[in-house]
Amino acid sequence: MRRAYVDQEEAEAKARRGYDEMAQVYTDHVALEMTVPSMVRCALELFAHQVQQQGTGQVADVGCGSGHVTGYLAELGLDIFGVDNCPALLDVARAAHSDIDFELGQLASLPIEDDSLQGVICKHSLIHTPADLVPATLDEFARVLAPGGLLFLSFFAAEKPSTHGRAFDHAVTTAYEFDVDTMAQLLSAAGFTEELRIVRQPREGERQLPHGTLFARR
Repeated sequence: MRRAYVDQEEAEAKARRGYDEMAQVYTDHVALEMTVPSMVRCALELFAHQVQQQGTGQVADVGCGSGHVTGYLAELGLDIFGVDNCPALLDVARAAHSDIDFELGQLASLPIEDDSLQGVICKHSLIHTPADLVPATLDEFARVLAPGGLLFLSFFAAEKPSTHGRAFDHAVTTAYEFDVDTMAQLLSAAGFTEELRIVRQPREGERQLPHGTLFARR
């Protein structure tokens, strides 16, 4: 089936409109995520530990939404700030975490200087990016990370390699599933070295797609 081409500007605009309209619903949906033990929280804690072993540089939570992950990682001691393209969610994040900086920006054009970060978190924020636009976004993550910097990248994993990039309906706007091996290859092409991967199978009541997480170092 031929997919209609979506460019970067259109993809970002669709996501911004969707999350602006559903900002409170989304905020309520994720509000308790960091309050209970889970594989996701353990992975984020491991990321924080790995970054702290490198030193005291800054970390960016890109696609930070309402800032619940940003706030949790700040509590763990990371020097962290958030970036999102949804003004309504940024308002929520700033109100909830007044001691953390939150900036307006897009994944593929981050308002961050070259080689300036020790870590980047992109937790399920790439899912609204069509597969053919993913490489440019990974290049952007490589641009802002200092050599040796660590990327946390999570997403809905594809059911099988042939469904990489397949669109599915999402409560906010169109989302895409990504094959874990393909994403690891794209990260390598962007100058990253994979350090860890986690694939969690969906639970009953969840969307029936696996969840993939990759740690990759620039």
